[in-house]
Amino acid sequence: MNLKRITGAGAALFATVGLGVALAPQASALSGCHLYSACLYYNSSSHGYGASFEQQGDIPNYGTLYRFNPGAYGSSGAGVYVKNHAAYVDNWNPASAFTVYEFSAGGGSGRVDWIAAYGEADLTVTHDNNAAGKFTG
Repeated sequence: MNLKRITGAGAALFATVGLGVALAPQASALSGCHLYSACLYYNSSSHGYGASFEQQGDIPNYGTLYRFNPGAYGSSGAGVYVKNHAAYVDNWNPASAFTVYEFSAGGGSGRVDWIAAYGEADLTVTHDNNAAGKFTG
C-alpha cells in the first residue's frame, strides 16, 4: 500500500535529474485508489484488505447506497454495504486528512478514526461501526 509514497518519490527524483516534468501518482497499481480519493477496505491489513470502495468526496451517510467492489486484493466483502463494514482506509489525498465517523447524524458525529493526508491505517475506533466519511483539514 506504500506504492503511492514510492511513486511520489520516483516522480520527484525524475524531476530532480532534469528529465522533465515531475509525474504525480495517478493511481496505485495495487489498490486502484486514485489521487485525491480515499479507499476503504472490507478487511484489515492483517486479513488481506479484501474488496474496496473508492470515495472521492465527503459522504455524510454511507447508508445503503455504497458497496464494496472486488479489486486487486480480492473479492472478500464484495457487494456488502460500506456502512458498518469498513476495516481499513488508504487516503490518497495529499492535502487533506480523512475522517471516518461512527454516526451519520449531522453529516458525521460520534467517535472517529482520523487518517492523515497520504496516510493509511486499520480502523480501530470505527472498525465495522462506520457511518460517514469526510476529508478534513
